[in-house]
Amino acid sequence: MNLTQLLTHIAVGTTITLLVSFLLRNVFPKLTRKTPGDFDDFVLRTLSESILPFGAVVVLLLIQSDLGLSNDVQRAYDVLLRIFGTVVIVRFANRVGIRFLQGVAHRSGDDLQQLFISLQPLIKALIWMIGALVLFQSLGVKLAAIWALLSAGGIGIGLALKDPAQELFAYLMILLDKPFTVGQFINVGSTWATVERIGVRSTHLRSLRGEIVVMNNSALTNSTILNFADMNTRRMIYSLGVTYSTTVDQMKAIPAMVEEVINAVDNTNFSRCHFTEFGDSSLNFELVYYIDTRDYTTALNAQQAINLGIMEAFAQQGIDFAFPSQTLYLEDETRSGKES
Repeated sequence: MNLTQLLTHIAVGTTITLLVSFLLRNVFPKLTRKTPGDFDDFVLRTLSESILPFGAVVVLLLIQSDLGLSNDVQRAYDVLLRIFGTVVIVRFANRVGIRFLQGVAHRSGDDLQQLFISLQPLIKALIWMIGALVLFQSLGVKLAAIWALLSAGGIGIGLALKDPAQELFAYLMILLDKPFTVGQFINVGSTWATVERIGVRSTHLRSLRGEIVVMNNSALTNSTILNFADMNTRRMIYSLGVTYSTTVDQMKAIPAMVEEVINAVDNTNFSRCHFTEFGDSSLNFELVYYIDTRDYTTALNAQQAINLGIMEAFAQQGIDFAFPSQTLYLEDETRSGKES
């Protein structure tokens, strides 16, 4: 062991490490503060936190040949230094890479930012995996065996994670395709609800009755979704049936009566009302009007006011609503006996 050379290497390595640390902590930040963004400040701060352990690895590498270690001990020493150095570099790459992607997602909008937050653990794991593969290659490990092991394990993991992976891809489809967003009112099957949270596995909906409805993302993407958020007006169309006892004059007056009722209600626009057909038990009118609001409660209030107004107007004019009924005409028994 050459003690002089050993101490020289330690002194030189320590001095360079401390000098670089001083520059990163006290000199370079003065230059980066003049730039508009803060990403370069973050990189310098992270690098200054990593330079001391990284410098220690470099110093230990410099004195490796001066220690006079045996082959087995020197190999173990080299492996430990490579592992420690890989950990330092991967941690630095993880922090800087995540911070960079976070800034890109933040500038791109809330949807991409939410996607990045969900994928952040996966990105970190991927960086660690790459670092581990580089470490194994530097240690002389045959990567073919590792790839074979990963392939065999990947099949089993893929089968075990089939459903979670399906939900993850459905979540990505929701974020990218945007069939709905948080706060919008949608209809899926028999569920009418407001979107409260979009998760990686499921979406939480608040129904009209107030309870939380949790639906798998794959179930949502495979269903027909009615989104009422971008609907500026609601077109209402339905039928009115009156009895056959309604007179012709009353039939002629019904469209004007309905129009007057609709025009008296806020947020509504009358379109048409026509006598369309002779039903089995009713004389049918088709009514069409528009409600110019996105708010579901306001629309229901307007529809209710119109329905009550029509009932009141018909009652004042003596017009009866029809309901399914049948009239039986029986022949006189005496007449039937004579004919027989």
